[in-house]
Amino acid sequence: MLGCTIGGAAGTRVIESWGQRVLAMALMWAVPCGAILSIIPTLASIFFGGWGAALVMLGIVLVMFLHIAVTAKIFGTKLVPQSERTGMIMELPPYHKPRWGNLLRATTARTGGIFIRAFKVIFVVTAVFFCLTYTTNGSVVNSVIYKIGAFIEPVTRFFGLGWQTFIAFLAAAVSKEAVLGVLNALYMGGGAVFASTIGAKGQPVMINNLAEVLSASISRPEALAFIFAVSFTVPCMIAMASTYSENHSLKWTLRIAGYYMGLSLVISFVVFHVSSLFF
Repeated sequence: MLGCTIGGAAGTRVIESWGQRVLAMALMWAVPCGAILSIIPTLASIFFGGWGAALVMLGIVLVMFLHIAVTAKIFGTKLVPQSERTGMIMELPPYHKPRWGNLLRATTARTGGIFIRAFKVIFVVTAVFFCLTYTTNGSVVNSVIYKIGAFIEPVTRFFGLGWQTFIAFLAAAVSKEAVLGVLNALYMGGGAVFASTIGAKGQPVMINNLAEVLSASISRPEALAFIFAVSFTVPCMIAMASTYSENHSLKWTLRIAGYYMGLSLVISFVVFHVSSLFF
């Protein structure tokens, strides 16, 4: 899970009970993936320095364990009733030499199915995002998303987020690597927001003076709220499509996604107002 939620979702196949399998998927979403763990230290060090960034990471780990406990209580009663709760017993199959042809065919078919479902979801999301962010001159001020952001900012401020950080929070649900790119586009005008959102994975955009601009434009309470919000929101679209592919339940996948989006904003609200007492 610390590497990628997709691998964690695939690993639940060893669990025999469907309810326990879905519960395991719901719990693993609370663990920040490797992509966001590569971005959070960068943001935290910009606003809080080296030791401050270490404390932020420690806080994320503590909230993660609390998140897992709360999520298990909320979803556990419906997915795994008390009468069905038993220890997991795995019967290991007989060991034998693998048949590489069968293994490759099964792996290819399974992987292809996941990416086909993921492509459908990402295509719809990116098409909508492109329409909202497209401008003829590349300036974000002239985009529809700017007008929407300025309109909804009184609401996003309730959760401790300005409209720019809220848009970056939404982009994190498409791709965690998009966070720095979207912040760069919104605050620096260094590129199209759409291109930043679906840019190359593992290559977040970070220009030389973005750190100074962010630290001057975003308060520390807002920055901390944003860091926690993107850490505990839904994973990327491919990971969500992978989860659906494993549990075969659109209802439960959307239910878990809505829960994580809502709870991440609640966490943002709490972190912002508590940290405002100290900064």
